[in-house]
Amino acid sequence: MILEAKKCHNCQSEQIVRNGHNSCGQQRYKCKNCGVTRVLDSVQKSKQIDLEQVFQTYKERNSIRSTGRIFGVSPATIQKWLKKSPIFSQL
Repeated sequence: MILEAKKCHNCQSEQIVRNGHNSCGQQRYKCKNCGVTRVLDSVQKSKQIDLEQVFQTYKERNSIRSTGRIFGVSPATIQKWLKKSPIFSQL
């Protein structure tokens, strides 16, 4: 069994202890030196979405809402992506 020394992200101390779980079930840690409590090994699930496909779907006259349903993201996210793209400014 290999033990890995975990460090505090705030003060780089190795004096951390387990401090329960968050609402997602991830282990939380508390630093004894600075008192910061956080998840050290955060795992965020992100989708790998090709933005070119999103833009192409929108240009084919799909609504923002239907484009969001197709790719499984919220319409607000689709709007944010479209506003940042140079393709949207040309429309």
